[in-house]
Amino acid sequence: MFAPFLGDIDHVMPDMTGLFKDRPTQPKGGRLTAVQQIYQSLRDQIVSLDLPPGTVLQTRQIAEQFGVSPTPVREALILLEEEGLVDVFPQSRTCVAFIDVQSAREAHFLRRSVEVEIARTLAGDIDGPDIDALRAVIGRQKAALSSGDLSTFIPADNRFHEMMYEMAGVGGLWDIIHARRAHLDRLRRLHLPTKGKAPKIIRDHEAILDAIAAHDSNAAEAAVRAHLKDTVSSTEEIRTHFPEYFG
Repeated sequence: MFAPFLGDIDHVMPDMTGLFKDRPTQPKGGRLTAVQQIYQSLRDQIVSLDLPPGTVLQTRQIAEQFGVSPTPVREALILLEEEGLVDVFPQSRTCVAFIDVQSAREAHFLRRSVEVEIARTLAGDIDGPDIDALRAVIGRQKAALSSGDLSTFIPADNRFHEMMYEMAGVGGLWDIIHARRAHLDRLRRLHLPTKGKAPKIIRDHEAILDAIAAHDSNAAEAAVRAHLKDTVSSTEEIRTHFPEYFG
């Protein structure tokens, strides 16, 4: 799928093929449409880097894979183009877009701004069951890392943050930010295999939760800022190691 930083790997996880793929989420009140299925499948593969930048997407080939006409494929590609994940060249080709660093930085700014306020809010009124629920997610991360199971580690990482949104009563903002952070998530995928990165994520989550549990809003904010700065601050290093992912 992609190579880790040379000489800077903590340990190699087994069975890396497709391990970052997220399953499409069924919307409330009905099944996924063909367009939604195709969009989410392609988006997951693009974000996971299973479809790396520059990959040519063949409309008819995708249509055959899903057993549909080319029309829903074209509609799904339009959605991906609007999200900046594919480049459409009319009468020529459609390719997976390169990582847009500016888009990643904007998504990071948005996410940090929201999560700082969420952490401060939770520090003011979180209760014991919510603290226990967040600690349980961290426990799943630890178990996944110990067993070398990144396919469990990554969803648990995301779930820790998503639960904080829900507990603060702003769960809908998670979906909004998720829709804006595809380029940031691709940077995160490239950054994750670096030495000590996964253990640091766990330590950061523990620091955030400890501060929230202690009802220390200032410490909670500082812990969130420290946690979210790593990937974006390492952008140039990531670009140096993976120039083929950037335009």
